[in-house]
Amino acid sequence: MQLDTVIFDIGQVVVTWEPERAFEAVMPASDVPAFMARIGFAEFNRANDGRASIVGSEDDLVARHPSEEVGIRAYRANFPLTIQHSVPGTGAIIAELARAGHTVSALTNWSADMFAIARERFQVLGRFRDIVVSGVEGIVKPDPEIYRLACRRLGIDPSRAVFVDDTLANAVAASDVGLVGLQFTGAATLRADLVRLGLLGEPEPVPGPVYHWALREDWERAALDGYPWSTRGVEYERAGFVHCSLASQVDGIRDALLGDLPRENLVLLELDPAGLPIVLEDGGDGKEYPHLFAPLPVGLAQSVDSPAQASQ
Repeated sequence: MQLDTVIFDIGQVVVTWEPERAFEAVMPASDVPAFMARIGFAEFNRANDGRASIVGSEDDLVARHPSEEVGIRAYRANFPLTIQHSVPGTGAIIAELARAGHTVSALTNWSADMFAIARERFQVLGRFRDIVVSGVEGIVKPDPEIYRLACRRLGIDPSRAVFVDDTLANAVAASDVGLVGLQFTGAATLRADLVRLGLLGEPEPVPGPVYHWALREDWERAALDGYPWSTRGVEYERAGFVHCSLASQVDGIRDALLGDLPRENLVLLELDPAGLPIVLEDGGDGKEYPHLFAPLPVGLAQSVDSPAQASQ
C-alpha cells in the first residue's frame, strides 16, 4: 500500500525538551544532574507520561524526598523553560509534506497537563491533523495499542504510515504494528529517508530573492541580540517560521500588516533563498508566500530600499 501519512513524535523531534532548565531556576546548573539522579527524575517522568496531571505524582515524590521539595516542585512551576525551542528543520519537513498532499499527525508520550502548555506555545503543533497524547489516553509508547489508536483516529491502515521518533524502541514498536518506523537523528536524515520512501522529492526551488519587513528598532538590535521575530509581535519560536514575501508581494504585505507605521520605522530585508529551509505556503488569500523555517540569518540579510525585481 502506498505511503501517504507521516506521524511525528513531538519531544526532541518537533520541539526540544530540556528538563534541566526548570531546575536551574532554583539551583546552580552544576547541581542539577546530581539532584535529578537523587529524586529519580527519569522514572518520575516516565510514569507521568500515562497521567492526565503530574500534580499527584509530584506530591508523592515530595513525600519520599521532603528535603528536596523546592527542587521537585520547580519542574512543574517552571515547565515553560524546558520547551523554549523548535527542533531545527522539522517544521520545514512538515510543511513540505502538507504541500505534497500528505497527512501529517503526531503521537507523543506526555502528561496531558504539561502537553497543554506545549500546545499553547508552539503554533507548529496546530499543523497536525490529530495529536494522540499518552497522558490523555492512558496508553504509553511503546505499547502497540497506542500506534493502532493513532491510525484509527486518522482512518488509515498502519501500512500507509511512517512513524518518526527519536527513541529507537518506539520506532521499532511502530514497525512491529505495521508502520514504517524511523528513528529521528536530525532533519536532514529524516528528509532523505522520506525521499527514499517516495513521500518527498527534491526541494522545490523558491524564486528569489525573498524579503522580510522588520521594525527598524528590532533590526538595529539584531547585530547584538539576534533577530527572534517571525512577524510583527510574533516570535519565530512561537510561529515556527519567519514570514517572508516575494518581490511582487512586498508592498501588499507592508500595507496589510504595517500600514500604520511610517516607512522610516521599517527596514526591508533581502535574502537569497538558496540553501535556506524556505517553503511556499498558501496564505489563505489564494497566494503562496515564502516561509523561512529557521530564525532569520542576520549575517545573510541585507537592507534594501525596494525589491530587486519590479513589483507586479
